[in-house]
Amino acid sequence: MAEDVQLSSNQTEKLLQFQDLTGIEDIERCRNILDNHNWDLEVATQVTLNMREGAPSVYRPLPRSPPPVVANPPDQRVYLAVRSWQPTGILGWGFLFISFPFQFMYSTLMKLARFTLNFIRADPRRSGTDPARDVMNFIQNFEEKYGRDHPIFYRGTYYQAVNDAKQDLKFLLVYLHGDDHQDTDEFCRTVLRNAEAVNFVNSSFLFWACSVNSPEGYRGKLRNKCLEII
Repeated sequence: MAEDVQLSSNQTEKLLQFQDLTGIEDIERCRNILDNHNWDLEVATQVTLNMREGAPSVYRPLPRSPPPVVANPPDQRVYLAVRSWQPTGILGWGFLFISFPFQFMYSTLMKLARFTLNFIRADPRRSGTDPARDVMNFIQNFEEKYGRDHPIFYRGTYYQAVNDAKQDLKFLLVYLHGDDHQDTDEFCRTVLRNAEAVNFVNSSFLFWACSVNSPEGYRGKLRNKCLEII
């Protein structure tokens, strides 16, 4: 069973990132979702958010064996079903006996830290909302404050923008709006409203933007790991 398999440090990091991206607090549920998608963080996150938005999944469940290969040379990956390690021989059992207390302590401390953070600080940006509505609210607020002279905003969720950019073979430009950043207002007035910048973005990119103070924008910030004003 998945609960009996000890997580590696890489899997633990993916588990925490998946919780941040999806806002799902149940750690066992997150673990099961990742396990069902062979611990591919991008696929698991997109499928989960698509289901929340009511959109059909663009991925079918991955078989356990044999491992399929994505036939896309620039982004070729092999998905493997990971089996739990079984000790063999005296050395194997000795290593398991010595390492088990440390693995148990690590797992317990990680769960305790996650529980404590969730108990002390419940981030409202992780709450479940309508992602498309978050984007539309940002566009409306932006135009009320700065006017309509700006690059064409993509009116949809982040993952819808990603999918459309792939289908249209266009670059996706992501703008994460930080309301509390000291340079945000100047950036919006002098850069996003600049005629040359507007023409360049409209002709070269699919442009998606959202406020990081909203759940959808916050997930976009975590996903792209970038500063709030670029």
